[in-house]
Amino acid sequence: MKNIIIKCFFIFGMLFSVSVSHSQDIHFSQFLATPLLINPAQTALNNSVRTIANYKNQWAAFGAPYTTYAFSTEFALFHKKDHPNYMGAGLVFYNDKAGDSQMGTTEGAMTLSGIIKAGANSHLAGGMLCGFSQRSINYSKLIWENQYDGMNFNTSLNPNEPTGVTAYHYIDLGAGLAYNYGTQEKYISANDGIHINAGISAWHYGLPKYTFYGIGDEKLNTKLIAHGAVEIGIANSNMILVPHVLLMKQGKLHEEDLGCQIKFILKENSKYTGRIKAAAIGFGISYRHRDAIIPQFTYENSHYAVGISYDANISKLRAATSMQGGMEIFLRFTTDHLFRSAESPEPFYN
Repeated sequence: MKNIIIKCFFIFGMLFSVSVSHSQDIHFSQFLATPLLINPAQTALNNSVRTIANYKNQWAAFGAPYTTYAFSTEFALFHKKDHPNYMGAGLVFYNDKAGDSQMGTTEGAMTLSGIIKAGANSHLAGGMLCGFSQRSINYSKLIWENQYDGMNFNTSLNPNEPTGVTAYHYIDLGAGLAYNYGTQEKYISANDGIHINAGISAWHYGLPKYTFYGIGDEKLNTKLIAHGAVEIGIANSNMILVPHVLLMKQGKLHEEDLGCQIKFILKENSKYTGRIKAAAIGFGISYRHRDAIIPQFTYENSHYAVGISYDANISKLRAATSMQGGMEIFLRFTTDHLFRSAESPEPFYN
């Protein structure tokens, strides 16, 4: 167990050595609940079927909120108990609207992964994403300085500001590598299993111009991501520790997220009959560098889970936000974990 923990911290150290407080792309604070938006190699890496819905509402304290919706589903292909290598396929959709202008991004994409057995308890995966995206804006919602008539802002006045197209489209691409390691409990109440998920991914490489005006050389910067999570069962207790890290870099912008969740097992799977399904409750906190402190709560019962978090803003913007950032919710459904043995209870990390 000691050697496994040392391996976990080594992985986190390698992740932190990557150059890493905000990204141009959408992001969810509960990034473990957006696996396909983090790394397409995670497609069906842990479960034969996994479906997740996400919602985030941010910055409502001082203007029109930023709202983000996401949905993903994935499933294993050609997976057999006597054949350790298989494939995964997935679909992911998200929609993001920002501020008064309703500047938004809508994307639908497909993911494909290949998973190979790398050891007695480990698997390696490679994956790619191909999507179709639309960027849009509503110019009529904007108010300009030269529309102030001395008393009020008069939106009927011509602002004499140049406007471009209201929407344009582009093809999006992403690819990544992921690693999964997992051991099971020696007996049903031992709770001494461990699971590791880590990976790297790259997005938007070689995309065309990223502008509503169709001129200039502005592009959507390539985004690089490193991520990791470890589920550590505290032996002979009902506690599971889940430290996690996410690093993102996109152009000159970067983001660092570090956190940990403590899960308490409320009810274990019945080892032989399978009639009793596991349940757990989790409390955690994450820190996004120079931006937010994020308390989190999750509840898991059998194949279902719900999670809620809140971004408490601590950046210089807190003078306007009064530390109010945004609420986030996810709902998840999963089937049995792919790599558990028939005699072992199902792990909680999905």
